[in-house]
Amino acid sequence: MDQSNFVNNESLVPKHFSELHTVFRRTSFVFLLSTLISTIWLENLIFDWVLSQSTSSKISVYGPYDWIEMRLLSIIILSSLITLPFFSIYFRSFAIPGLLPKERLWLDFYLFLNAVLLPIILYLVWFILIPNYTETSLQLDSISGVNPRYDASEIFSLASGISWVLILTFSSTLFLSISRLFGLVEEGRSRFRNRILAITGGLLILTLPEPFEGLRILIAIVVVAVVEYISRTVPNGPLGLRNPIFPESINKDGHRKKVLLMNCSCEGACPSFDKSWINQNISILEANALCLNDTEQLALRDLISRNSINQLTIAGCNGSPLPLDLRNFLSTHKTFLDGLNWLDQQNVDDINWRKTSLQAYSSQFNQVESE
Repeated sequence: MDQSNFVNNESLVPKHFSELHTVFRRTSFVFLLSTLISTIWLENLIFDWVLSQSTSSKISVYGPYDWIEMRLLSIIILSSLITLPFFSIYFRSFAIPGLLPKERLWLDFYLFLNAVLLPIILYLVWFILIPNYTETSLQLDSISGVNPRYDASEIFSLASGISWVLILTFSSTLFLSISRLFGLVEEGRSRFRNRILAITGGLLILTLPEPFEGLRILIAIVVVAVVEYISRTVPNGPLGLRNPIFPESINKDGHRKKVLLMNCSCEGACPSFDKSWINQNISILEANALCLNDTEQLALRDLISRNSINQLTIAGCNGSPLPLDLRNFLSTHKTFLDGLNWLDQQNVDDINWRKTSLQAYSSQFNQVESE
């Protein structure tokens, strides 16, 4: 194994955590600053909003501490709404260097769409949906000789609960989508995904206000399903898995190897194979045309740099069709390049022949026993 590459990759981990810590530190600063600014003029805004809920002035505040609660919730919601665009920008700057062009396009579209839709939806909820709900309730519940009045804090709790659901859905979807883009949720590594979904559902069940009593579990299930569905729309990795596991093997010369076997279809010219044909645990990735597809080449470079791959085997050819700059990259990273040359063999269409060829290739490697 190339020890220098291993050391370089290990040294990048603290740097990435430091960058992520910077993102959360800046976001926290923006949240605190927006909280301080909101406290200055928010009380008048709440008062005007309460009066706007009913033209007939049948809204009252019954509890002595309701105004305090409404003000605190308003500050949190408004500060979160102000902070989300800044958090999106900071998080995008952190994530973009590790994403491919198609993945960057998806992330930019998602962040832009939410930056536009989220404020619009919240405005519709607070200033159109809730006032119409209040007026309709007053009309339907009117009884002759009875002057109905509605608790402003309860109406406020309803609007704030809807806002909290929307904000939490956006944040959870972003975190889960990024985890998928970085390959943290694949090859059975679902623990991180499960934690995000569990935290999202748990927060909704525990923090939704009283007007949602009896609907909390249902709302949590729906939100978790939406988060999971949207996160699955992230583009597929150009080579299949984004963060595969590369087990170490020992070849016949006694050298430790991290082997990557590329199942490249050569734009449909080369037949594929099944991983079950190989007895040894060798990492296999799929490619359409590695020598022509720039995105696949970028993904391959990233995998080799991060995982210190020291042998790359291509099924269809011997590796010579790869661009010169990619072959120089492999040479610089001390990655041995070879191939099975299937396209030059007459028996390549025979499944049994391909299976025998793969087994003969994999027999030169022995799995390293875990210490």
